[in-house]
Amino acid sequence: MPRFRTPTAATAALLAAGSALLLWVRSNAPPLVPTDLPGTERQLVEFLLLLPVAALVCCVVRVLIGLHTYGTFAPALLGLSFREVGSPVGSFVLLLVLSAAWVFRRGLARLNLLQVPRSAVMLSLVVGLLVAFILYSHARGRTVADAIPFLPLVIVTGLVERFWTTEEEDGTATAVRTMAATLATAVTVFLVVRAESVRFAVVDHPETLGLVAAAQLLLGRYTGYRLLELYRFRDLADDPPG
Repeated sequence: MPRFRTPTAATAALLAAGSALLLWVRSNAPPLVPTDLPGTERQLVEFLLLLPVAALVCCVVRVLIGLHTYGTFAPALLGLSFREVGSPVGSFVLLLVLSAAWVFRRGLARLNLLQVPRSAVMLSLVVGLLVAFILYSHARGRTVADAIPFLPLVIVTGLVERFWTTEEEDGTATAVRTMAATLATAVTVFLVVRAESVRFAVVDHPETLGLVAAAQLLLGRYTGYRLLELYRFRDLADDPPG
């Protein structure tokens, strides 16, 4: 059964109650985010307000479900970057860059570079690959600049490093499973934050973030079983005691 610490539950309840009270008081008030805000600034505000929601999704995936991902909030940023992309081309490019960067990383391993310079070289290679793709698409009469999420470039570099380290320490199968879990979490974040109801609740009523923070507090002190643990040890539950 899920178990939560009492002080944490009380704090979360107070936070949720305060947020609900603000929502009720401002039910007929104009949105806190002005509707006449310039497009680029409104896009940034939406990104920032949706980031805690994306982080909550990552908390649920890691704490309740039990999936292991590369980094805690890297999937959140990846999922949000997918939302900023206007077409599936950006997601395809990101996966292509991730695969190519992994191949480059295997070649750099033979040079025995230090970690920071190696990461810098990886970033340079990723940037060069993206620039080449943009120029190639331009030569074919296609505009792809808006379809490439520039935010996760450093994240992609970090994912490649983590993948390589996991592959060396725990094997390729474990590294691939963790990468798959990371991308699956990013896709889950994307599906949640792209929902119009979520955008409306968070952007038009930022006080909703109090409810999000309350859920994060509860998850922070969760001591129950994870869903994958229940599945993994299901045979023990079926065996009779003694």
